[in-house]
Amino acid sequence: MPPLHRPHKPISSRVVFLAALLLVIAGLAVTEYVVRMAEQRVAQVRTIEATAILAQMRAQLESEINSVLYLSRGLISYVAVQPAYDPDRWRELAAEVAHDSPMVRNIGLAPDNVMRFVYPLEGNEQALGLDYRNTPEQWPAVERTILSGKLNLAGPFELKQGGAGIVARSPIYFMDDGEKHYWGLASIVIDFPRLLEQARVSAQVEGFDIAIRGRDGLGAKGSVFFGFAKVFEDPVVEMTVHFPNGSWIMAARSSPGVSTPVIVIRLAAWLLIMILAGLFLLLFRLYRFAHEQSISDPLTGLANRRLLLGRAEYLAQLHARTGQGFALFFVDLNRFKQVNDRFGHHVGDQLLIEAANRLSQSVRQSDTLARNGGDEFILLQPGVNTGDVSAIASKLEAMMDRPFMIEGHALQISASVGCAVFPQDVDSVEAVINLADSRMYERKQEKRARQS
Repeated sequence: MPPLHRPHKPISSRVVFLAALLLVIAGLAVTEYVVRMAEQRVAQVRTIEATAILAQMRAQLESEINSVLYLSRGLISYVAVQPAYDPDRWRELAAEVAHDSPMVRNIGLAPDNVMRFVYPLEGNEQALGLDYRNTPEQWPAVERTILSGKLNLAGPFELKQGGAGIVARSPIYFMDDGEKHYWGLASIVIDFPRLLEQARVSAQVEGFDIAIRGRDGLGAKGSVFFGFAKVFEDPVVEMTVHFPNGSWIMAARSSPGVSTPVIVIRLAAWLLIMILAGLFLLLFRLYRFAHEQSISDPLTGLANRRLLLGRAEYLAQLHARTGQGFALFFVDLNRFKQVNDRFGHHVGDQLLIEAANRLSQSVRQSDTLARNGGDEFILLQPGVNTGDVSAIASKLEAMMDRPFMIEGHALQISASVGCAVFPQDVDSVEAVINLADSRMYERKQEKRARQS
């Protein structure tokens, strides 16, 4: 026995929307995976870039600071060897240090922690006579220097003579009778803005925010003195700047608002997914529209001849298994041409729609009502026996006998119905159609003969 061929059913909207949703979810999942990989790659690249930037800045800072401190050792060594007060010789040595390092703002010597010598004196007169022990903002750093016995960097802080500076203080000791004695302090003030300029340190470099912490050389324990403190909340890279007996911590993070290719990838992928999902749904709507056009009558919304024939073929194949047949009714409207000629095609179309609505009232869920074209309709009813068809045909004709009200016109038409039963009358779909059509014309001729 050949397999049954069911009439083609369109894909349901629920299935299509579920498929579209799965497409979007899968697309977003793939996108986020790709974006995550791209983010990791971008983060690696940004870390490498930030590391290179900070490494260059650190090298410059360490080089500039250490070069100044190295030049100052000559003056400190001289004082340690010649502790007697010798301002002329001090001035010569200080002039040499200042000449070789343009970042030096001034050089001072403080015997017993009281500033007695400043070079250059011009503009720094206020520093003379300064007693560190009576200067609360500087004494803690000075005291740390004395206690450690080593060079220490203090600051940066605002200078009384204007600007910002870093003070490198070194305790000086001299030997007398074999004993080591504390002489006082040597201090060198480094111009902080110029130091940053020489080291090419900027608060923003190539899409990174730069910050430095470690005031007074305290490293991670010191406060932030350059850039924004928020940089240390989420740094890409941190790096330590080393100098004698102290350190600074430099940090870099991506500047807010700096766009990355990852954002572009995500937005482009989301847009592409939405476009694909939209095209998918649009194609489905076009498919549904084309399917409906291929199986339905555009005027009445009923099934067309193609769909009805497909269902009739299916029922004919099913008969071998179930033993159930079907009846086919051809319904032809009488006097329809006169309505068209008198009132126009618009009224004729409305009449066809109303006739289809009336016929639909007698249609069961298992039945198929189709427009065959023109003013003809076909009704396919499964499970109808030969003895029932006459009553059904009479009912259909009676439904058409009642007047139709179309745009204020009372239209009186009628119908001629011919029917055939499968397989009692004939045993093929084509024969059933031909027989029902033939009987419909016989009925039509019969009604004409009565009216004449």
